[in-house]
Amino acid sequence: MNQLSSSLVWLALLVAAAAVLLAAWLATRLRHERREARQQATLADAYILHMAQHDALTGLPNRAELHERSEALLAEARRRGSGVALLLLDLDHFKHINETLGHPVGDDLLRTIADRIRGAVRPRDIVARMGGDEFAVVLGDVRHDGEAELVAAKVLARVSEDLPLAGQQLRVTPSLGMAIFPQDANTLTDLMKSADSAMYAAKHGGRAQLRRFASEMAEASRTRFTIEALLRRALAEREFRLRYQPIVDVSTLALLGVEALIAWETPERGVMQPSEFIPIAEQSGLIRTLGEWTLATACHEIQSLRQEFACDFDVAVNVSPLQLRQANFPDTVAQALQTSGLPAANLTIEVTEGILVDGGETTVDTFRRVRQLGVGLSIDDFGTGYSGLGYLTRLPISKLKIDKSFVDDLAAPGHDRAVAAAIITLGHQLHLQVVAEGVESKAQFDFLRGAGCDAVQGYLFCQPVGLDALRQILRGGRSLVNGAELAA
Repeated sequence: MNQLSSSLVWLALLVAAAAVLLAAWLATRLRHERREARQQATLADAYILHMAQHDALTGLPNRAELHERSEALLAEARRRGSGVALLLLDLDHFKHINETLGHPVGDDLLRTIADRIRGAVRPRDIVARMGGDEFAVVLGDVRHDGEAELVAAKVLARVSEDLPLAGQQLRVTPSLGMAIFPQDANTLTDLMKSADSAMYAAKHGGRAQLRRFASEMAEASRTRFTIEALLRRALAEREFRLRYQPIVDVSTLALLGVEALIAWETPERGVMQPSEFIPIAEQSGLIRTLGEWTLATACHEIQSLRQEFACDFDVAVNVSPLQLRQANFPDTVAQALQTSGLPAANLTIEVTEGILVDGGETTVDTFRRVRQLGVGLSIDDFGTGYSGLGYLTRLPISKLKIDKSFVDDLAAPGHDRAVAAAIITLGHQLHLQVVAEGVESKAQFDFLRGAGCDAVQGYLFCQPVGLDALRQILRGGRSLVNGAELAA
């Protein structure tokens, strides 16, 4: 073999060796990349799984994860003969924070509340965010009810503490409902229902408190769901009617206007009082549709009577605080006026005094926008809502209504006479019309007339009547009583 052939052989061997080394390196690199890809896929799957099981805002387990882990706790409790407690927590008036301070502040508050709940419970307990401003806590291996009640009390106290946000001190209180397995329910679904019933009772009972489930709450919960279903059907099939109670001028006894009151009679439950179904309409979100129907119908029916009898009188419509907090509420009022043809000056929106306490700047702005339409604003049940008198100077109110609770005992000397007289004096000093509701006797009327009250309504003059009966009143003239009888 000559020297050239020998060199070529060595070169071929070197190339072959290099190829083997390169192939080995490439195989190693490929294995490494595949391993990294599998690790990244595993991490991605873990992240996706975590996101599917946890709330993005607070990092807490979500509803689905809570259910899975709670079922495991219940299975263990059945084996060991122990208990499991479920707390449902809803923040009181949380929407006001979002509306007045903005959603970023609301998000910060939810994160802080989540941390506080975690800090108030045991490490093994489950804390979850159910959605919105509702949280859940599941306590496993509960040996006696007092153990769960102690943890619930700690949660209530911790969440209720002041917290600095947006440059100010805020205080947000929770309503808590608690149910315990196996005393209150045997399954997770029933435990949830029981705790929800207890939470509703806490809210209905004044908020900022803990309620333990009781058997009567289950019946109340079933009633609530039944009425909600009936409400949905009633809205779809237009089962509601309006009745009107006349408002009378104290000096002339002439009809000044009417207050529109919603009436509902069902085949299943008979006549339903507004106090029975309005709170459920508010909780279920149906109040907006119901309120819009009430406003539009009152404007239409009263304007039709005004045109039929060529007479000038007003209509007052009660509005839920939840309606008033909607940004487009002034647009809803304007639409009702435009569609019906009712002059804005002949419509009064009535709200309860409590809205002055709870509403904040959003309410003030809405009041001003409604007033700019030319519509009157009345504070209903004045004297019962513990509002600051400063609101009366800030809000463009046109009327005050003295609550019936102060009118009931006006026939005899007492504190109610002093309160009623003070409200009348205050209203007049602020250039407001003062109306007393629930006037049922001549003695009550005589005191109110002597104290300078502007207008009254009540059974002494007329009970709430339907549209046809109101038409008959207008046909017979606008005086509802014999003036001589009241003067006697």
